[in-house]
Formats: sequence, C-alpha cells, structure tokens
Amino acid sequence: MDDIRRQDLRLFTRELIAPGRVVMSCLAALFFLFFWKVTAMFAAGIPLAAWISWGAIFVAHVAFSWSASLKRRFLNKRFQALWHGCQDRLARFEEVLKKLRRDQIAELSEMPKTIRRVAESLYLALRRSDMIAHEVQSSEQGLYSGPAIWTAPSQDPQSKELYRIADKNIAEYKQRFDAVMAGVQRTEAQSAVYMTTLDTLRMKMLGYRLVGKSPEMSSHDFLEALSEAKLQLSAIDSALEELELGPYPKMIAAMPPPPIPEDIQQRLNN
Repeated sequence: MDDIRRQDLRLFTRELIAPGRVVMSCLAALFFLFFWKVTAMFAAGIPLAAWISWGAIFVAHVAFSWSASLKRRFLNKRFQALWHGCQDRLARFEEVLKKLRRDQIAELSEMPKTIRRVAESLYLALRRSDMIAHEVQSSEQGLYSGPAIWTAPSQDPQSKELYRIADKNIAEYKQRFDAVMAGVQRTEAQSAVYMTTLDTLRMKMLGYRLVGKSPEMSSHDFLEALSEAKLQLSAIDSALEELELGPYPKMIAAMPPPPIPEDIQQRLNN
C-alpha cells in the first residue's frame, strides 16, 4: 500500500510543478491582478476580490493537477483497461442492485460488501502488477527473444563446456523471469474472473427482476445463484490475500550460481 501511495504522490507532484500548467496559472494570476487594479483604481494595497481570484486559481491549479495525475497512475494501458473493465462491471452491478432494492424484490447486504472489497483488493493488485511489469519490461525487454549470438559451433572441449554453462544460466534466467511474472499473470486472470462473475450475477438478478414470480425462476434458485457467486468472489478475495506482489515474490529464493565442475575449473586455472 505504501509503494502505491508514494507512486501517486510522485505523479501528483510532477503534475503540480509541470511547466505548462504553472505558466498558465501565473498568467491567469497576473491577468486578474491587472483587471482588479484597473477596475478598482485603488491607491494602495490589493483588493479582496484579487485575493479571492488568486485563491480560486490556486485551487483550480491543484484540482487540474490531481485530475491529470489520476489519468497517469497506470503505466501500462493493459492494466488500466482491466481496471476500467472491473469498474464498469461494478457500476452496472450497483445499478441493478438499486433497482432490486427499489422494487423490494430482495434485500442483499453482505454480498455487495464482498464485491466492493474484492474490487479494492483487485485495484491494489493491478497497480502493483503494473509497476512490476513496467520495471521488468524496461530492464529485460528484448533479451533472449531470438537465438543466442554464440550459437556458432565450437570444436574446443573447454569452449563447449563454457557454452553449456551459459545455456544453463539462460534456462535459470528464464525460470526466474517466469516466476516473477507469475504473480502479474494471476492478477490479470483474477480480474477476468471478477468481471465475468459480475456479468453472470447481474444477468441472473435482471432475470429475476424482470420475470418476477414466474415459475421459470424461483426465489430459492435465485438465492442459491447469489450464494454461488459469493463463493466465487470469496475465492478471488482469498487468492489476493495469498498473492505476494512485492518487487520480487517470496517464492523466488536467492540462489548461488551453479558450481563449475572440477575438471573445468582446473582447465580454467591452467
């Protein structure tokens, strides 16, 4: 949570001191100073209206900076689209829930709280996944995507053994890379489960509301469907609590490089 807050504060500060926005605010302040000076024709001091205008400019400057920082919180558009999808499903669910309560068809209390809590957890997980994916992509982009540059055959036994060690290091690198990205991929999958679960739940709620007391859907079936959806959401919630999305997941232990065989070590020393 602290890492996300620090990131949000950095973005807000960056937008607050953005040269273009600062220049526009200063020009607006000078304009109002000149306007009130000419209008009031005061001899000394600055009229109260000018101070009020400057205060309004400052508030607008802060508000626009905050709004701009909100739009830049996600570094990767994919994670931003996933969160927007979750927000959209949650808003649609809330709308259907209001209609159910208004028509006094069903009184739901615990399940909406679970859905909102899972949405908050998903947001934090998506933000961390976004930062991890961005850092990994910036550092590792393009590595080992094609054939290695040392694939030319060598007849020297010592060179062959060294190439074998290099290939083994590549395999270990890819294994560590996959382990780091596994948490990111699980968060993406959990977002998909959240959205599709709310889609199914929303349609069942709509069907129950529109059909009313028709035999096609009984109250027992409706409540059973809600319980099933709640279990799915609880499963997502539990998975998010178990998921470690720090800079490097705990499942990856720091391993020393593999030892060089004794015969190869002797050759290298010679």
